[in-house]
Amino acid sequence: MVIQSIVLNNKTILSVNDFLSLSADIISSDLLTLDFNLDYSTAKNYIESERICPIVQLAKSEDAEEISNLFKDIYQNQYPYKKMEYAEGIREMINSSDYLWFIFKLENNEIVGCFGTQLEFTEKRGFLYGFVVKKRYQKIIDAPKAFIGCITYIWKTYQDKILVWYGEMRTNESTSQFFTSIVGLKPISFLPNKDIFNTKIESDVLHVIYDDSVFKNYRKKEAPHIIRQVLNWYAYSSKRYSLQNPQIENPNIILNKDKIKQLSKILIVNIQKVKYGNQIFKLSFKGFDSFMKFIHNPYSKNFEKTSFKVLCLEELYSFLNKIKDLINTMNINYFECFVSSYEPTHQKVFYNAGFRPRGYVPCWFYNKITGKFEDQIVFNYYRGEIAENPRIIAETKQLLDLSLNPQEKMFKDVLDLIEN
Repeated sequence: MVIQSIVLNNKTILSVNDFLSLSADIISSDLLTLDFNLDYSTAKNYIESERICPIVQLAKSEDAEEISNLFKDIYQNQYPYKKMEYAEGIREMINSSDYLWFIFKLENNEIVGCFGTQLEFTEKRGFLYGFVVKKRYQKIIDAPKAFIGCITYIWKTYQDKILVWYGEMRTNESTSQFFTSIVGLKPISFLPNKDIFNTKIESDVLHVIYDDSVFKNYRKKEAPHIIRQVLNWYAYSSKRYSLQNPQIENPNIILNKDKIKQLSKILIVNIQKVKYGNQIFKLSFKGFDSFMKFIHNPYSKNFEKTSFKVLCLEELYSFLNKIKDLINTMNINYFECFVSSYEPTHQKVFYNAGFRPRGYVPCWFYNKITGKFEDQIVFNYYRGEIAENPRIIAETKQLLDLSLNPQEKMFKDVLDLIEN
């Protein structure tokens, strides 16, 4: 089912600055006290209701147990990111300067919902997640107002420190997509069969929004160098962000088989257990600095947050070959890696290994040496069939169509890029 999105004041929100500019007209409050008085009379398609507007507060350490109980109650102890089910894990985040947690309360002080964000300061990114409301209050409290209140506080407070905000939205649950649409986060990459909620395999969609300064001042000036299999995704992103024309390349990958054979003999797999069930895998070669690291989530059966450093293509090939072995032996449903848009040989090795591009994300990686943002391509793998009849908003449909029918969805924009 496709749900129509919202446009505030009849304007499309494409940046954090757009949202904050518009929110100045609909929010009259002292942001620092989270005392929000929201007026939605100018929000197109928003229907005023008699629902209760909850009190929004920054969470304190003593709220951790109630927040963890929210996740256990709503997901019946089957939330795939187990840290959320432990009061200790929530408390660690509340007490850390790298996280913010909000609680939604009624006048009787009952906590009825929460919302969290991870502040990745060194990457200049912020991850939005964990928006939940108690089941019995889901049609009683005004959740959109609470969500917009939190977003306004976060984006206003960290406007100069965090320049890219993102979230991963489930494709069979339209509420989170609807809320992110209100504030301007846009779908950018498809993550098929990434998670398992209540024993059912689900897909996610990566949504992003940028500060205006990212494209004006901080994006790497060099034109991306991409393989032709990425063109559809580049055109999809360029249509929204007006990217310059890329350099399209088709590198001929010639690998030294003897070198690959030698590397296979010194490849090491190190597994580190971390709290709340996850594992960190690190692949390396004995005596070399090259590596590939990723997190294994056993509850969702996925490999994610992959990073790597290689000295040659044979090393990259060997790492990916090992990952494919691990995928098969561990029955993994999903693997994901962000690959540089300026390294076409790396892209081609991923593609030849069977991993597919499913999103072009401008300004994703912040290079601390140059002080510039670099574009990256989401390559991923999935096992099984994609669930039919997803519950998605209208602006997500084109992204899913492109992913599921890549050969049939050649945009006119792609033809224009090829001609240039």
